[in-house]
Amino acid sequence: MTRNQTYSVKGDRALSSADEDKLGFREIAKRIATSLVDRASEEGLVIGVEGSWGSGKSSLLFLIGDELGRLPEDQRPTVINFRPWLIGNRDALITSLFGDLSRGLDRVTLNAGDATRISVAKAKEAGNALRSFMRGLSKAGSAIEVAGDASGFGPIKWIGKGLNALGGLFSKESNRIQLSRLKDDLEKSLRQLNHRFVITIDDVDRLEPGEVIEILRLVRSVIDLPNVIYLLCYDSDILAHSIEKAAKVKSGKSYLEKIVQLTVMVPKPEPFQLRQWFTDELQTMASVKDDDELSRLKRVIDYEGGRQLRTPRSVVRALDAIRFFWPPLREAHADLGDLVWLQLIKDGNPALYRWIEEYCGTVAAVSLGTTSIDDTERGRKLDTLLASVPNGHFEDINYRHAFADNLLGVDPGYSAGESVFELFSPINDQERDETIRNKRLASPDHYRLYFALGGPSHALTQSDFQSIWAAIEADAAEAGMALLNLHSEKALGTLTKADLLLERINGGAYEVLTPQQCENFLVAFSQVMDQAYLLDPFERSRLGSIWDRAERLIPMLLMRLEPTQREGVIKAMFRDGAAIGWLTTLFRSETFAHGRYGNRKISDAEWLFSDGELNKITELMLSRYRDMSAEELFATPDPANLLYAWQQGGDRQGPRDLLQAHIASDVGLIQTLSHLSNTINSSDRGVFRVLRKDSIEPFIDYDAAAKRILGLEAHPDLGARAKQIAVELKDGTHF
Repeated sequence: MTRNQTYSVKGDRALSSADEDKLGFREIAKRIATSLVDRASEEGLVIGVEGSWGSGKSSLLFLIGDELGRLPEDQRPTVINFRPWLIGNRDALITSLFGDLSRGLDRVTLNAGDATRISVAKAKEAGNALRSFMRGLSKAGSAIEVAGDASGFGPIKWIGKGLNALGGLFSKESNRIQLSRLKDDLEKSLRQLNHRFVITIDDVDRLEPGEVIEILRLVRSVIDLPNVIYLLCYDSDILAHSIEKAAKVKSGKSYLEKIVQLTVMVPKPEPFQLRQWFTDELQTMASVKDDDELSRLKRVIDYEGGRQLRTPRSVVRALDAIRFFWPPLREAHADLGDLVWLQLIKDGNPALYRWIEEYCGTVAAVSLGTTSIDDTERGRKLDTLLASVPNGHFEDINYRHAFADNLLGVDPGYSAGESVFELFSPINDQERDETIRNKRLASPDHYRLYFALGGPSHALTQSDFQSIWAAIEADAAEAGMALLNLHSEKALGTLTKADLLLERINGGAYEVLTPQQCENFLVAFSQVMDQAYLLDPFERSRLGSIWDRAERLIPMLLMRLEPTQREGVIKAMFRDGAAIGWLTTLFRSETFAHGRYGNRKISDAEWLFSDGELNKITELMLSRYRDMSAEELFATPDPANLLYAWQQGGDRQGPRDLLQAHIASDVGLIQTLSHLSNTINSSDRGVFRVLRKDSIEPFIDYDAAAKRILGLEAHPDLGARAKQIAVELKDGTHF
């Protein structure tokens, strides 16, 4: 098989001469073909080839025709493949079927005497009898015109007026007698010809109910002729329903039994045959990366394939899905076992496929911290899952375990009293990061590869990782620039790609960093975190900011430094780092953690820095604060936070001295108060700002400042802002 053939989508079609018989239908077809020639009555026969949709009826029908064509020439029947769904009304059906039979007789005549037992005379006689009968039918509707005389074998022409209803043909006694005689002549000629005609009609169950009735009446009345055998392919349940609807009868199957004298049931393949067929074909188009993926792929084919590969059609459709989706996913280094699992489910149970898609998306959002799941939502998701599958679908504990193994946060229940699954269970960071490294379906960064042939909008690309890793290897300045570039790219919701990078490093990627890379990362944080804030400002009270993520990485990065590096890195960060706002947050947090201010002391095992290191950091930060001007202070992301850190670090007077000098001017007073306000989010008023006494008093005299603001309300330039601050001061008395 060529590469193009291997990866060409086959489509839902019957076998052809170029296809391999995967299920051993040819032997069955050979026996049926022999019986049609040797054992079928010369009076004609209607045989039903029964099977559910997708069971291989059309393929079996093709193989029967192929085997008939392989018989010795003197035994070989004429096979006519009649396809009624391409034809319009009933009159056209009759016309078309007669035309096909007439052309079949023409072929018999041409072959007569050529190594066959059929004489030319008998063949011509049968052809003439058929045309005479056709002309008898056509008198009423002028639908058929035969070129040439009765002895000729010219083509049939349709002039388009259509036959009248058959009842009209027999309204006159003379017509009825004449047509009866013509049909008798035709039947006699066909018996004498002693040649079999096998007319196959596929997909009878796909016709409209009214068309179904017309076809059945046609084969059992108008063209019920000697040595003419019909092979009708259908799903008996669907066909019976159409009969009941069109004929207004109670039992469509009883009606069908009067038409079809013999049925051939399409054999149901053994489940292992279907799985083996799928496996054999799969191996020609795809390969696994390692033994682990191979082991999982085997489980997928056994467990999910055993449930979803029920018919030949299901095998063909699943293989076509792999042919279509695997090439681009292979280039993305996706997981073959996951793709096969998902495609088997998609073809067998679209509702379950959609549930998996939604679940993977929710897990990704939870992983990134953009949503949370409560017990009510867990219950709803589980109810939706169970509603998407038949009753008892998850009863088998082994299957339950295999299903859960493909998704994160799905724990199977093992005892009778437990729920079948516990959804959105806590996810082990190592397990999550492994799915990301291997680009599994369960990966929050890659799940959309399997559903949309593309990564999720929030996913980091391989080039993103390569660029940041190269920058971290170079130096702190390059690392900082790369981090800012990622922070400028939106990912999901409020997240940027820099957020995702830090999450992934926090999830275990830090373990591969060298000591030098860790140093570059830490120094980069101290240089660019304030710029990151300016690129994408956030409220200091908001959880999950890039500042928070960088702070959580500090102990992991410090831990990987060489002992001789640590002191120099801390000094470089807190003495020279341009991100004084972010550094202030670290400094203030550690001041509380060590118990040097307030009552929030924590275990020293949880400190970022030792007592000695915090002493040095305090010295460096207080020195930097004292060297700042008021304008530099107000240019930081959170001036109030810096003022508090300055005081709580041990210099209570330094902030007061700086601000006292600055508020000497009215402009300086308004600027200072503007940076000391707090944001309030109220259910009735929405978001607004207030100035509280406890936020002002540590740094400037509250009463004096409030009095001055009231006096500035009439100021021609500062009045509007003074009035706004006055409102904030008033509101601050209530919050």
